Amino acid sequence: FGEDAEILSVACKQIEQLGADFVDLNLGCPVQKVVKKGAGAALCRDPRELHRILSAMVQSVKIPVTIKIRTGWDSETRNALEVVQAAADAGVRWVAIHGRTRAQGYSGNADWEFIGEVKAKSPLPIIGNGDVLTAAQAVERYKTYGVDGVMIGRGALRNPFIFEQARALL
Repeated sequence: FGEDAEILSVACKQIEQLGADFVDLNLGCPVQKVVKKGAGAALCRDPRELHRILSAMVQSVKIPVTIKIRTGWDSETRNALEVVQAAADAGVRWVAIHGRTRAQGYSGNADWEFIGEVKAKSPLPIIGNGDVLTAAQAVERYKTYGVDGVMIGRGALRNPFIFEQARALL
């Protein structure tokens, strides 16, 4: 994560030189010490500035640049589609969306309906994320919401075989 286009571009180049397949900018981090400096979820509050930063990152490397976001800052400013469009215009290759706002942190339920709505209008591939605790949930959300992929986080902590099980179900 970060908020400075120049520093992020240098980091992208270093990551590319190390042999990474892609660079992912975490714009979903809700932690106060991160957002108070303008990084993480705070960057999504200004899609124009985000576009400028992402454009610099994309232009700095040959490998894909991707982002992970939240649905928005809070329930009144759920601007994920606007952020996705800014990312697409900057040359970002795909977006993972965590189905909660920054204000929610990790409380409440991930809003997969909203993720599906963004996916339906998105020019980019969308990976849905949030509350996927079983292989069956992963497959159900993949099929129901039309996302291009499902990201599994906490579900893998309890069951490291969840990926293999989801693939078998699919």
